Amino acid sequence: MKKVIFLFVFFLFAAVALQAQLSQTKWKGTLQLDSPIEVVFDFGKDTVNVYTVADNSGLETMLFTAKDGMLTIKKVVGQSSCDDQITGKYKIDLNNDEMLFTLVSDDCADRANVLNKSKWIKAK
Repeated sequence: MKKVIFLFVFFLFAAVALQAQLSQTKWKGTLQLDSPIEVVFDFGKDTVNVYTVADNSGLETMLFTAKDGMLTIKKVVGQSSCDDQITGKYKIDLNNDEMLFTLVSDDCADRANVLNKSKWIKAK
């Protein structure tokens, strides 16, 4: 019984820890749109705002969850052609101040094409 409780607590902690690692952080990277655009992913408690570095103009706001090494996102408002009912799932690898997105599933091809294999650096 102790092992079951320990495993439950461990997995619960791991799930909360990943969400906490992203919440209230900013990550900078380049999206390959019509031309490359440097952007910031600004993670809040459960939303992520994407804006350009050049002029801080907003590109997209999405809901997110992070659990078990997976980032799940869904558009709220923004410039992409993604429907606000389509959820994207990406494996995230965090290594110090670097993050890599790897596509798991996303029916929004525009989002999947720019986020898959994208690398992000934690903004200070």
